[in-house]
Amino acid sequence: MKPLPKTIVFSVLPLLTPFAAIAAPSDKPDAAPIENNLTNKAIGSSWRASEIIGTDVKNAADEKIGKVEDIAIDFQSGKTLGVIISTGGFLNIADTLSAVPTSTLKYDVEAKAFRISLTKEQLTKAPQFKADQWKDQNDVSFVDKLRVYRDSIGGDITAPDNSAQNEKDADGDTVTPEDQGNSEADLKVTKDIRAAIVAADVSFSAKNIKIITLNGTTTLRGVVATPDEHAAILKIAKTNAGSATVVDKLAVK
Repeated sequence: MKPLPKTIVFSVLPLLTPFAAIAAPSDKPDAAPIENNLTNKAIGSSWRASEIIGTDVKNAADEKIGKVEDIAIDFQSGKTLGVIISTGGFLNIADTLSAVPTSTLKYDVEAKAFRISLTKEQLTKAPQFKADQWKDQNDVSFVDKLRVYRDSIGGDITAPDNSAQNEKDADGDTVTPEDQGNSEADLKVTKDIRAAIVAADVSFSAKNIKIITLNGTTTLRGVVATPDEHAAILKIAKTNAGSATVVDKLAVK
């Protein structure tokens, strides 16, 4: 399996909440076997990657979905970007990995496995990739898909209430990060605009606007701090869009 990159260039919004476990606190030393550590994990306590990777994942019907293959970390924010689970056998899609929020997992002591709260239908919509084709953590379209997926299942309990916007996004008429084109040209435009905005002296919310390029049209969505910042973001986008048309869907706070 390809090692996970050690550094993630782009600052992303906190995508995930800490692990929870169905267990009681323990005073056993850290040197105890992994199984014992998991058995005695308290709700809200920290987890070592070695305790999580390789652990089975099951659903409520006790069907094995797969196991935890790896964890993606945003080193800049210190937050977990995603838990990578092998789901190919369960979803009948060979050698497929899915990225899910930690908030969807709880450790079941008796089963010695994580229980996932997602239905099979919800799991099929999780950001996925082939086991031998790990996503570049600089791939902004993949990071944005994680955000959209997290919000769609209520995975971030600290996030603001975006119910109205999520409903609007679901109506089929609004361009979302899931519509990002996969052509080399579309991906390059999105990546170039994102890099330029991240390097600019703009607000945190502006750095995290959605940038979606499909068939030569780039749509900007999100909230910026001021009218001047709005104008600055549009100028950056148009400067780095090449021949792509820029569609402004930004809002000023």
